[in-house]
Amino acid sequence: MYYINKIIGFLTSPLGLTFIGLGVALVLYWRGGRLALVGKCLAGVILAWLWIMSCGITTCIVGVGLESSWGRDGVMHGSIEGLPDAEAIVVLGGGVTSHEKCHAPDLGPGADRVWHGARLYNDKKSRVPGLKVYCTGGGCEYAAIPLLTELGVPREAIWFSEDPRNTEEEAQLIRAQFASEKPKILLVTSAWHMSRAKVLFDHAGFDVIAAPTDFEMSYAAEKPIEFGDFVPSADALYHNTCAIKEWVGRFGYWVLRK
Repeated sequence: MYYINKIIGFLTSPLGLTFIGLGVALVLYWRGGRLALVGKCLAGVILAWLWIMSCGITTCIVGVGLESSWGRDGVMHGSIEGLPDAEAIVVLGGGVTSHEKCHAPDLGPGADRVWHGARLYNDKKSRVPGLKVYCTGGGCEYAAIPLLTELGVPREAIWFSEDPRNTEEEAQLIRAQFASEKPKILLVTSAWHMSRAKVLFDHAGFDVIAAPTDFEMSYAAEKPIEFGDFVPSADALYHNTCAIKEWVGRFGYWVLRK
């Protein structure tokens, strides 16, 4: 299932669709005749598609809706006020990595997850003594954990694993660490990823309290529209790729639940 999800994710991503579309266009062009004209037109459409998916203005359309459910009082931010206590704080991976040679943390766009998890711990949101913060992700030992401890979380209060390859595996592995029937957790992840993550953790048997952070899509859309928003950029392509992946994932889970 992991590899199937990866393949589907690539095939439905902006770059994946671009490679497939250009490949089909090239084959049609080689066939000659009227098909060559069709191939040229298809190549133009595909390149226009890639341009659109690489622009910041597109994020306002495909990305902001992913985070709108997690605004509080109309404000798109990860406030900890009003969040209830829970048995544990779960910080999903994907925010930080580490350099293998020097074991130094590399803070990615989702590093807010680690910071937010530490805020929740320091605010005593986890009411159970002992292990309180569950952390996953590649390079976790040399990235997220040093950051958590620097931010005031004792090392003995942290459980971690680098084994899960995706959110579904994270939910299943962490669930195995709890003996209670329906443990209540504060789930920390990027706001654009929260809806899908919550579905998976709910399905794994948790009582999930969403504690979103890292409102990347909303931040990108907050600033006034300018000329640069219509010019392709790597950052915009990254944001829009994440957004498309989440929408496809949501649709997939909706179909499976039907």
